[in-house]
Amino acid sequence: MALKVKQLLKRAKEYVELEGNTEVTSITFNERFYLLGREDVVLSVKTTDKDEPEWWVVGGFTPMNLYAKSRFRTADEVFSMHTGLMLRLSARDFEQSEVAPEDVGYDAFISHASEDKASLVRPLARALGKMGFHIWFDEFELKVGDSLRQSIDRGLVNSCYGIVVLSKAFFAKNWPEYELNALTAREIEGHKVILPVWHNATKEEVLSYSPSLADKVAVTTQGKTTLRVARALAKVLSE
Repeated sequence: MALKVKQLLKRAKEYVELEGNTEVTSITFNERFYLLGREDVVLSVKTTDKDEPEWWVVGGFTPMNLYAKSRFRTADEVFSMHTGLMLRLSARDFEQSEVAPEDVGYDAFISHASEDKASLVRPLARALGKMGFHIWFDEFELKVGDSLRQSIDRGLVNSCYGIVVLSKAFFAKNWPEYELNALTAREIEGHKVILPVWHNATKEEVLSYSPSLADKVAVTTQGKTTLRVARALAKVLSE
């Protein structure tokens, strides 16, 4: 059974007095946060300590931790700090380095309809990955509990190119259109971003869906293996 708030307040008081070697004069609930499937609360604490009389305590789903109010002015600020710290401590693949990387983010984002995953998108993403490209593909990046829209937005913003798999299924969906609009907005700024792939789609179908897309040189999957499609895209991704 989860802790009641009164129990949490009692434990927080004991924790502050032990950790800070001080006496708690008051402790109150300040704010509740729910993020990434985790529920934490921020408590406001006053003590008899002369140097740091006021503190925040953050905890609940994550381990309890103590932060001075002189450094973190608001509950939102201290929660953000606490969450970042907890994520770093729990991440198995966390690394830190003072050496700047040659590049960061993704070489390409794949916008597609789910119906095309098995026939093209999944093997295409794997083929490009084997060629050394960092590809944003939902099955590679999304985990249970992730915000779909936020994750896709991060992928779109942090990718050099957008591979758009145009098919009958794509034309019938709203979500791929959201991704396409975001990529189109980046192209308006003057950079080539969209790399169209026609998957069992005719020029008439693409023209009916988007005249501007139909005007772009595209890779067609008709009569080609997935590897050939990947190689054609790799020529642009390598530029």
